Amino acid sequence: MSIEKILVGDDSIEFAKKSFPYIPNAEIEFVSTPEEVIRKGKTGQYNIIVTDLNYTPEGQEGFKVLEELKGLGARLILWTGNAYDAGIRQRGESLGADVLDKDEIGALVGQAVNKAPLKKDGKVFIYVREGPVAKAIDRVARTLLGKENVDVGSQLKEALETGQYGLVIDTSTMMDFGREKSQGVVAHDMKYIKLAEVPRVATVHNVTTVVQDIVKIAGQFLSQT
Repeated sequence: MSIEKILVGDDSIEFAKKSFPYIPNAEIEFVSTPEEVIRKGKTGQYNIIVTDLNYTPEGQEGFKVLEELKGLGARLILWTGNAYDAGIRQRGESLGADVLDKDEIGALVGQAVNKAPLKKDGKVFIYVREGPVAKAIDRVARTLLGKENVDVGSQLKEALETGQYGLVIDTSTMMDFGREKSQGVVAHDMKYIKLAEVPRVATVHNVTTVVQDIVKIAGQFLSQT
C-alpha cells in the first residue's frame, strides 16, 4: 500500500500537531514558514499540501504558497479560521485549493484514505450519540435550520454512504470541554468509510454553547451552497 505524504505549513506547529487527526498509511511533515512550504512543495514529494493563510498577524502568505504550488500535482488545502469568508474561499479555490476551517481538518482523513474530492454541497449531518441530548439537538436544529437541510443521528457510516451530506458536525468532542481538544469520533471513523466525495467535518467542544455553535457552523455552510 502506498504511503500518503502530507506537508503541513503553519506558524504554530504545536497547534497544528495537536489538531491533526491520525491518518493511516500517511507520513505528515510540519513546517512553520511559507518559504519552507514552497521549497519542499516544489520537490514533488508530497501528495497533499496543507497551508495556513496567516503566518504573520497582518499577512495572507498562504495565497502566495498556493500561487507557487498550483499545478504541480499535489492536492492543495488552505487551512484557515476564515474559511467561510466568501472572498477568501473564492480566491483559495481559484488557486486550486480546498478551503477548510481550522475545526474542519478531520475531513482530511476521508480525503487521504479515499483519494476523493471534497463535497461542495449537500445537507448537514449532526453526529450525536443516542440519548436526551440528541433529541434536544434534533428538535432545535430542525426548527432553526429547516428539516430539509439537516439530519441528526448516531449512525455515521450509514448516513455518509448515502452521499447526501456536505458537512458533518461532530458533537462527541464537546465532552472534552475544559481539556485538550479531541479530534472526535467522525475523524476517527472516516478512515473506515468508502466515499466518492468527502464531506467537511466540523467539531464542537463547549457543551454550554453547543446549540449556538451548531447553528453558526451549519448556517455558514448552508449559506454558501
